[in-house]
Amino acid sequence: MKKLLFIIAIVLLAHTIKAQCIPDRHSTSWYDGWVSCTASQSPNPDRGISHWIMYNFGEPYSLTTSKIWNSNDPAHLEYGLQGYAVDYSLNGITWRSLGTFSAPLANGSPFYEGSEGPDFGNAIAQFVLVTALSNYGGNCFGMSEMKINIKAEGNGIDEKTMTEIIAYPNPFTDVLNIKFFRNSASLQAFVDLYDLTGRNVYNKAFTLPQSEGEVSISIDDMNIVPGIYNLHINCGKEMKVLKVVKI
Repeated sequence: MKKLLFIIAIVLLAHTIKAQCIPDRHSTSWYDGWVSCTASQSPNPDRGISHWIMYNFGEPYSLTTSKIWNSNDPAHLEYGLQGYAVDYSLNGITWRSLGTFSAPLANGSPFYEGSEGPDFGNAIAQFVLVTALSNYGGNCFGMSEMKINIKAEGNGIDEKTMTEIIAYPNPFTDVLNIKFFRNSASLQAFVDLYDLTGRNVYNKAFTLPQSEGEVSISIDDMNIVPGIYNLHINCGKEMKVLKVVKI
């Protein structure tokens, strides 16, 4: 009997050691993850009524590679995402599409290690939205987890990147220029224009060239009627709102 107990103890110890060597395994518990059985209005109006989950990191980060664990409940593996869309945002209002992706079916094993997720390519964002497009069957959509890596050097954003922004000429007719006074860090700038009812009438992402001092961008593709607008400029951790007039 003592010998049998000793053998059982060795077997259990072996399983414990194996588990500790698999840091990316994922639980098979149904409550360990996200499941959506009722569609709702997405934070991104372009996604409409859909099944979605949104991550808020609390502040902007430079996002790189990711990993996804599909729904791993053995009783409902079919809930797992087959196709999904990923969007990202600095403010949770204006969204940029990263693209559409697919995820393989999970295996229901406690040693399930997930699969490679989308590469964000150093996109700067505070919010990430995952929208289910299709699953492996059933009326619900699920995912166990998504981990997104960030740029190794902190959040990849220099606190002193931008000290001042001006828009000129103001009023403007066809072309609006935006001047950034900044250091040499290269960043993305997201420009949004809202009318006085709060409707977004223009949005575009710009990559600022790597340069000391002043950097300017020109916008000449705004198809808007004359009036007063709120210009939102997101760059790094900073957001500035300027009132501009189109004549």
